[in-house]
Amino acid sequence: MYQYPLPEGLTPTDKNKLSNYWPIRNKGNDFDWETITGVVLSLALRKQVKTYELTDYQEDCKQRFFAKLDEPEFWTVLERSYFSSQALYNISPLFLLFKARGRQSGRLDASAPDLRLCKLFAGLMGNFFLQDALDDHLNFVEQEMLSVLRKNLQPGTAIENDEHPYLPFLNKVFREDIEFLAKHPQYLLQALPKTLRLYAFSYCAQLALNITDWQEPKSRPLYFILETEKASSERTSVKRSGYKLLAAACERVFPLLSALDALQLPEKPARPLWQIYQEALEYYDQPKLLNELNTYLQAFIEKRELVPRAEAHDVSEAFEQLKELAIEQFRDARTTRGGVNKKYVKELEQQLLSDFIQARGAAGRTLVLNQDQVLLLTNLTIGKADKLRLHELRKGFEQRGFYLDNQTLQALVDFYERMGNVERMSDSGDAVYVRKTL
Repeated sequence: MYQYPLPEGLTPTDKNKLSNYWPIRNKGNDFDWETITGVVLSLALRKQVKTYELTDYQEDCKQRFFAKLDEPEFWTVLERSYFSSQALYNISPLFLLFKARGRQSGRLDASAPDLRLCKLFAGLMGNFFLQDALDDHLNFVEQEMLSVLRKNLQPGTAIENDEHPYLPFLNKVFREDIEFLAKHPQYLLQALPKTLRLYAFSYCAQLALNITDWQEPKSRPLYFILETEKASSERTSVKRSGYKLLAAACERVFPLLSALDALQLPEKPARPLWQIYQEALEYYDQPKLLNELNTYLQAFIEKRELVPRAEAHDVSEAFEQLKELAIEQFRDARTTRGGVNKKYVKELEQQLLSDFIQARGAAGRTLVLNQDQVLLLTNLTIGKADKLRLHELRKGFEQRGFYLDNQTLQALVDFYERMGNVERMSDSGDAVYVRKTL
């Protein structure tokens, strides 16, 4: 490793700043999911409308149909059917690109919260894009309208990715799921917004569960029950690796990601903490690196007025100290840092986690999957296959960050049987196959 892994002249900042890998701030986190859906589609298709206005598109359609229709007055019927309501957006996913318009400057016309969440999905997408055009099955009128839109689409994406992936395992399944949805354009129309909410939860939860580890992240157990199940404090997996585990992990995110910000190289793509750690261990001049880290940590202790401690003996120990100090500063009751961190956690739970959390009596707050979320996860996991064995399906849920204990798995099979999308070859779990519902 020859590139110096840290910025030259590393010094602690006066305030903790958060710029990368996290869509939530301590306030101002109202997301417009239609805009976000349009941007993700732009990323997947590498197409955008830029500054092409919907009113201009409507006029272009009018001219197209005036030239083709024997009775031009029929245009008023089409205008009422497609433009006076939201029906236009039900023709093809391509029309969602109007939700992700650009400015004259070329930048995405979106609010700061939307930009942060779009950046999250741009990171999950990485260099992936759909090679094939969406295969819509449309009537004559809709084909003509889509043709007008296609003629005015421009190459490119509404937002660029400037981060190395924090959760490579999640990137892999996210891309597979987008590819699967693209094969079913009409299902994509209804499922993409829900899929994005699912992944926004999973990304934040899995990043929180992995952030203290120095190895490349992997899917960490996080247990859910079905909405129709009764919660019980006797279910150990749900109790130990459910909501409480997630809530505790979320408290470490802002402290560690803000510490990570200081370690990023200027004018380079952002790197996750685990990657910087590994690059540091591979750097050939360990004494130089250790000296710089120790100098930085001592300055950090002094600036934050933390308890003094001895210098680290090696780079690995220095990173451990960095992690401890980053978290410790938020426990200092003499400052407002603890309150700021709590606001970050509260905003995260309200804006991105709440769809999956329910208060369940004596069992307390519990992670829950409702019927729509279960069916979406089922269809995404089975994907291109016709059906999957039950244990393969469970593994696919886990790759996406959703874990079920045996009791919930049995409730899931009962649910599938009521839906009629299960084939039971015998009473053993290996002989149960589950089919998609689309």
